[in-house]
Amino acid sequence: MYQCFKALWYMHSAELIHRDLKPANLLLNSECLCKIADFGLARSLQQSPQMNVLTDYVATRWYRAPEILLGSTTYGKAVDMWSMGCIFGEMLCGKPLFTGASTLNQLELVVEVMGTPSAAEVTAMDSQYAKTMLDSLQQPARVIGWRGRIRNGADDVSLDMLSKLMKYDPNARMTAEQGIRHKYCQQFYDPAGQTKRSIVPVAPATVNIPIDDNDKKTTALYRAKLYESIGLKKAGNKWINPPP
Repeated sequence: MYQCFKALWYMHSAELIHRDLKPANLLLNSECLCKIADFGLARSLQQSPQMNVLTDYVATRWYRAPEILLGSTTYGKAVDMWSMGCIFGEMLCGKPLFTGASTLNQLELVVEVMGTPSAAEVTAMDSQYAKTMLDSLQQPARVIGWRGRIRNGADDVSLDMLSKLMKYDPNARMTAEQGIRHKYCQQFYDPAGQTKRSIVPVAPATVNIPIDDNDKKTTALYRAKLYESIGLKKAGNKWINPPP
């Protein structure tokens, strides 16, 4: 979790959201060094307002934040933190937390653990469809809470971090920086940065591809815009680094 939080802190400092975090996209080598992979659904938050409408069909359903399930198109970095909460919960109990067969069923499984969101939480998720969708859910007989869902005796520190990642209100959800500083990760985090692995780098600039990303473009166009953004010039069929 500490390594994932570090990666997300860097990514989010560049105003980039991954939008498809799940166990299959976390790669571990033989030394247990973790890398986040598959940026096929990643999006910059630095586009102009008319270009920054975010699709609701992102992330594998089981790891999809409630604001996306409810159809919000103005979500942000907090969607990645919800996905990390789902991954962390899966680590604690040995199987996926919410295995919904549909969008509504996914919401029902979340409500069974967390209860129905308050009016303020619904407002914070910023979706015109939220009330209608929530009213159509089959309400649980009882709310089981996180201790009822994680039945293998997870400690208080683990449950505290899980509950802070899994908030309906995206603004109340733990950030990547807060995750690094949480007691669960304190054995790895050195705020003084005295060891290489404890240093948390921040992106030197934001990521912003100057094209409308609301529909798919060709690979060649994305490649060209990326090369142009790092200062390469096209000479014939080749991209070259021009002399200073």
